Amino acid sequence: MSLRLVMEGRSLQPEHITTDRQQGRRGMIAKRHQHPVFHLMYVTEGEGVFLVDDRISRAMPGYLYVINPNEWHQFQGDERIGLHNLECTFLLRNEDNEPVPANLFNWIEEKRGRSMPAAIREGPIEVPAALRPFLLEGFHRLLDPSNRYVTAEHLSLMVVDLMLRVEEIVWRLGVLAAEPADGTEAVADEIAALQQYMRSHIGEPLKLEHLAQLVHWSPNYLCRVFKAHANMTPMAYLQRLRMTEAEKLLLFTDFPVFEIAEMLGYEDASYFARLFRRHHGRAPSEYRII
Repeated sequence: MSLRLVMEGRSLQPEHITTDRQQGRRGMIAKRHQHPVFHLMYVTEGEGVFLVDDRISRAMPGYLYVINPNEWHQFQGDERIGLHNLECTFLLRNEDNEPVPANLFNWIEEKRGRSMPAAIREGPIEVPAALRPFLLEGFHRLLDPSNRYVTAEHLSLMVVDLMLRVEEIVWRLGVLAAEPADGTEAVADEIAALQQYMRSHIGEPLKLEHLAQLVHWSPNYLCRVFKAHANMTPMAYLQRLRMTEAEKLLLFTDFPVFEIAEMLGYEDASYFARLFRRHHGRAPSEYRII
């Protein structure tokens, strides 16, 4: 049975066409055109100029473009620094196997029961720094060379996964746009985004100052609101994530303790062992012997 999703009251089958990593593109990339496919384009480096319908914008790193079927579009890379971007192209077919000119934003509004601001619908969408790894993971799954061996249905599943990641980003931005700057729901979304960022960068030497910069807060304010929402400080939350991951690695892999420590961002294996004992009541070497 083929994978299908419901959009605008119709049962539609996703069909992956291509996912590419484009680098250093300069000058005219594509003249103004339209076709019955979706493009999800994410700018990773460089700059360019994008035209979508009659909306022209400067394409900058961190910008996501959602181009729905039959929308006119044109792309141009900066002549001096070029344009680097990821691009996923896919179709949605109806039960008669015909391409359907659906709208991704209508689908998100239908699922979430809330209208999206015009600034988001008309794009480009500036993806918050804390959510960029979350989006990139969806693209990287489709770019994995080993996927040339998977079935078309598996590729369709990964397209839907990427669509859901875009949905989550669009939804969070829509909520932030609708809430006051100091609104409880908006703050909760920022905390959730930071928690996702920490999970995605669990092995990196994260500092409180860096986390605060991601959400444009002071370190003291971040600590205060994070503790109010998560009942612990950001660094305590990160440590708990690492200790939970360490438990899994000790139980289900053969990695030496010092390698596990390095994988989780600890340069000193003895310090890692002391933390682990504090959290789990046993040294890492003892925990593995069950």
